[in-house]
Amino acid sequence: MITNKDLLSKKKFIKAAALKALPDIELTPEEADKFLDYVIDQSFWKDNARIVKMNKAEKNLRFLDFASGTRFLKPAATFSSSDYQKEFTSDKIELASKKVRGCVVIYDDDLEDGIEGAAFADHLMKLVAIKVANEIDEAVWVSASATGTPYASTDIRSLWGGWRYALLNNTVLDNGVNLLDASNTIAGHTTDFTDAGGIAVRNAISGVWEIKFAKMMGTLPSKYKASGLGSLRFFCNDIVENDYIEALSARSTVLGDNAIMGNVALKYGKVPIASVPQMPTTYAAVDGTNDGLEEYGSGAYTDCILTHKENFIIGMQRILRMESQRVAADEATYMFYGMRFDVTIQNPEAAVFLANLTHG
Repeated sequence: MITNKDLLSKKKFIKAAALKALPDIELTPEEADKFLDYVIDQSFWKDNARIVKMNKAEKNLRFLDFASGTRFLKPAATFSSSDYQKEFTSDKIELASKKVRGCVVIYDDDLEDGIEGAAFADHLMKLVAIKVANEIDEAVWVSASATGTPYASTDIRSLWGGWRYALLNNTVLDNGVNLLDASNTIAGHTTDFTDAGGIAVRNAISGVWEIKFAKMMGTLPSKYKASGLGSLRFFCNDIVENDYIEALSARSTVLGDNAIMGNVALKYGKVPIASVPQMPTTYAAVDGTNDGLEEYGSGAYTDCILTHKENFIIGMQRILRMESQRVAADEATYMFYGMRFDVTIQNPEAAVFLANLTHG
């Protein structure tokens, strides 16, 4: 019997491949953790989201808070049993992993002429992890599983209600996320900004720059800033980041020069700007009655989100399977990977969503 360790050895791999196929295996918890660590290390979200490893297909994360506008402490003279945790709210965030599959082809020539021993296992796992990380980075943001989604059932982006969908879904009705409209066209948001358009716009008459990061900071409830501004992030496409840099450079300041040269980490005030290349820049306009399903690829708008870096949650299940198929005609072995993960948001109210942002 070939063990997991043997399977990831080049010599044992070649021997097993000659027998038409490798055994189907489930990675041990240690090997699964190593593979997930590879994926996490390659992902943008490693330092900008909360990564949760799941031992089972479902996991509950406890969410604790106090009801808005309430106070915990009471005057001792009036404190009574009616005040015991009366205003304390307890809820749970449910993670339910969904399975996805992928395949990597390993050619005989690459095995015979390439890397040896443990390096083979390392190379194979990193190769798959890079591809997996890139696709997860996109899926956690753009995916939409509701009726009307622009994604086909054969697309993994149809499996989850991604972070964008979760923030925008029923926004007007439920008043969850703090919504701002960069275009000043959504009902109730027609005066959000003096100058509609991009992240930084210079008024044609006054010459004053309006940087929309400032309004986003002012819109986020103060209680979500209490843990420190350094834990917050402005999440946006790198094109939006570049627009901000260009605006800084036009002001001819030291800050602008440093931003252009990349001498300092880009921030607005004390809040880091997190550049997310996988965030689309081709959304149709959010109109205020949407359910978060704007067509991806048919518009000219993008988004910017301000929230705590751990408000976004990715749950990755440790149960991973590897299966193989020998194809003699190709002189290759096809390795199939199966993994499970889920995405969710802890608290939509702790985010500011800037919609209809122009760019470039």
